[in-house]
Amino acid sequence: MAKKLTFEAKEKIVELAGACFWYWNGFYSFLDSCGVSKSLQQRYPREAYNKYTMMRAILEHLEQVGNTELIGSILSGFYRLHGARDRDQLDEERAKRLLSEFREAVGNDPIEAEITKRARENARASHERHVLDHRERGRRLEALNAEFLALASGTDVTAQQRGFGLESLFFRLLHLCELEHTPSYRTPGHEQIDGHFRFEKFDYLVEAKWTQEPTKQPDLSIFDGKIRGKAQSTRGFFISANGFDDTAIQKYSGDSPRIILMTGEDLALVLGGSALFVDAMKAKVDAIVRLGQILYPVRSIAA
Repeated sequence: MAKKLTFEAKEKIVELAGACFWYWNGFYSFLDSCGVSKSLQQRYPREAYNKYTMMRAILEHLEQVGNTELIGSILSGFYRLHGARDRDQLDEERAKRLLSEFREAVGNDPIEAEITKRARENARASHERHVLDHRERGRRLEALNAEFLALASGTDVTAQQRGFGLESLFFRLLHLCELEHTPSYRTPGHEQIDGHFRFEKFDYLVEAKWTQEPTKQPDLSIFDGKIRGKAQSTRGFFISANGFDDTAIQKYSGDSPRIILMTGEDLALVLGGSALFVDAMKAKVDAIVRLGQILYPVRSIAA
């Protein structure tokens, strides 16, 4: 809103108060619509003020207290008038001429201008938040990547520690991607599940392993049994740092496959920023649905 009314704009508003309103009820209704409080209106009773002097007094009071928002609302109220409210009692042509001169003096509707200004400010603030969020996500992804590399290269890390580290790291990645997930839990039948997440209306049970050798068929068979005992909408997501044995991949591909595989290489590409995890999941889901291919390499979509 304008910080202070120009003399010309103020004089035109004062003149319009009498040129557009003959009856007091209409004038009071206009002030109400602009947001002028009843208490402020009552400070200038019509027994002592006419519409011109009342309008001038209200504007001067609002300027003194610095209420530029209400001044802008009054400006906008007149800006939107198309002629005299009480045409039978007033000179309609004069009212229209004064309103036209007023619009030229003011320029644009103050409220519309404020809406546009705030929209720009909100868009700018939203963009700045997006940039900050993107930077923070990048920083956290780099930290996860550093942790993954430390697990892979550490000489004093046991196989069990690597497995637990991989599981923890993966679920922090899911959190970073804002995917609904559940950490490790046991079923009522005491079945151990490394975790669960939801992606595109499907539930995925998670199995995470970091063994010296590629994961073999027996491990996939056990995991497949866990999935088969769940609802049809349940799939499996098996992440193995050292990949999978070819025989195991062939065994569980093609025949109504419900397991998606991710290797350490796949994870490294995601953590390194070459591919988004969500994009990797979409590609892997597409491969299992269209081709029955349970191991789709992330390098195929990596930047």
